[in-house]
Amino acid sequence: MRKWIMVIVAAGILAGIWAMAADKLKDNGKQEASGYAFDGHMSQDTLNRYLSRSVKILNLAFFYEDAEKKREWLRFIANTGAKHIGRAAIIWTDFEADESMFTGAGQMAEAVHAQDPEIILQAAIFETTAESVNDIPIPAWVFEEFELPPEKRNFNYEAMLYHDGRYLDNWGPGKSVPDITQQETQLFFFYRAKRFIDLGYESIHMGQVRLMGEEDIGYAEWNRLLKRIRAYAAEHGRRHNVLLDAHVNEVYDDSPGERSVSSSNANASERKLAFDFVGYPARNKPLPHFPQETKLELNYLDSFYRKTIGGLNPQGWVSSHTPYLIELDNFGGTYGTPGKSDFFLPWGYDEIAWFAHQGDDYRRSWLAYAYDWIRTNDPNGHLQMAAYNTLGNAPVGSNDYYNAITPSKVYPSSFGDEETIKAIWEQSKKSGTIEDELKDLTRTYRLSRRVIYDPRPSDSFGGDEKRLTNESGKNEYVIYKAPFASGKGVLSGFTVEAWLAESDPSADLRFYVSADDDSYEPYTPDKKAAESTENKTIYTGGSFPKGTKYVKIRFPDSPGAAQIGRVTLNYESIDE
Repeated sequence: MRKWIMVIVAAGILAGIWAMAADKLKDNGKQEASGYAFDGHMSQDTLNRYLSRSVKILNLAFFYEDAEKKREWLRFIANTGAKHIGRAAIIWTDFEADESMFTGAGQMAEAVHAQDPEIILQAAIFETTAESVNDIPIPAWVFEEFELPPEKRNFNYEAMLYHDGRYLDNWGPGKSVPDITQQETQLFFFYRAKRFIDLGYESIHMGQVRLMGEEDIGYAEWNRLLKRIRAYAAEHGRRHNVLLDAHVNEVYDDSPGERSVSSSNANASERKLAFDFVGYPARNKPLPHFPQETKLELNYLDSFYRKTIGGLNPQGWVSSHTPYLIELDNFGGTYGTPGKSDFFLPWGYDEIAWFAHQGDDYRRSWLAYAYDWIRTNDPNGHLQMAAYNTLGNAPVGSNDYYNAITPSKVYPSSFGDEETIKAIWEQSKKSGTIEDELKDLTRTYRLSRRVIYDPRPSDSFGGDEKRLTNESGKNEYVIYKAPFASGKGVLSGFTVEAWLAESDPSADLRFYVSADDDSYEPYTPDKKAAESTENKTIYTGGSFPKGTKYVKIRFPDSPGAAQIGRVTLNYESIDE
């Protein structure tokens, strides 16, 4: 009896919280209770807030089966402040587990929303079908939605496939890529979307839309399906909305009756977008001179940075570029030789496997670097934090999954990046100092391609084991920046410890500063010889031009004539 009284009291408290939140919404029709509040279409700012707190917990739905793991993930979500939970409910090709997945998806949704009603849970409908769909009955409401005569039958795997045999068994025997122009595929996808929406899911990732739509001229069939899903969510969704995204950039809705009709030359604001946002891999670039290290880079491979299309968003507002999430993608673990990079395989791994195979300090520092790099280079982009994801055929010790949770009795061998994710999202510091001892390159913003670690013994350089220098060539450099250079951080000072070759009169470092990483102007720091170490020179800077966020350090043209050791940056926050 006592337990039931506690449950009733808790339910009453929760209902009161909901009521208070609802009352706060009623202020001249504006949503002021929270930056995450919405009912129906959401504003651009609200969507970006959700994406800025997105974390990927692959198949969170299945943790309902283990009470301790369920509690741990609820604790993780609350502790980090996550607001958008990516891939929380999915099936890849094992549709025989469909009902178990839907059961878990519903139970986890109830638990998550009881803890935080504002959280958006994302499900996924991937570019997969399998023979096991033949065992899934088709409810009458699926036929009704498509104005078809009701039948008592199951879904038909064969009827979802490309007629020419394209991508047959692409994912293994009896597991293929479906064709979106086949009505059976649309029946199946709507069935899944409706079930997710009924369970409280407000975001659905649609996978590789282009792969499934190779016969879909102008994405016409895709748009018909997406409209059905949106219409159902508008009437029956938890907050009368569903966010739809995919691994694709160029999809407009040019169907008749929409704001635009099919003119690819139309102004972006006159074209309606099919998806609310884009989800895409990071495409981190391996650095050949620095084993296992990677950087993000504009225009590397097929990366999305600064490239999303603009138009009328399905949420009702116009933007010049669609918001997007960047994830550390999984696609098998490794298909090459670990340690040897190939296209899309940094150091021989897929993105999440590469990340998981790094040491603790590097992983955590790289997350902060990547988060800041994306914010700096494109305000439309957001880093989706990895929390739980498969490592495919590249396990780390006993771990087949990357798991960010702080190690505990439940997860004794997890990777422990939870507090780093929380700290990155909080961003509470108004000013601070960055110390870079060059143990890795995560604190550097960018460097030219012939910069290397100096190979000479450290005993000739004051015991400093890691020093950057130029291997060859001219105009080699390294760039540092203040944190959050998209608007909040400016440099207030720096100290650079360096070693200069006495036998080379050109051995000196040159400095340049910039507010935008585009236009740099020369800067002359103070320079003095170190008192305790021979050949060591200390450069110090301050009193920069207003708005300085970047400092470029250029090496002399003579290879190895100067080495950079420890770098200290001082920064402070300013209002945007």
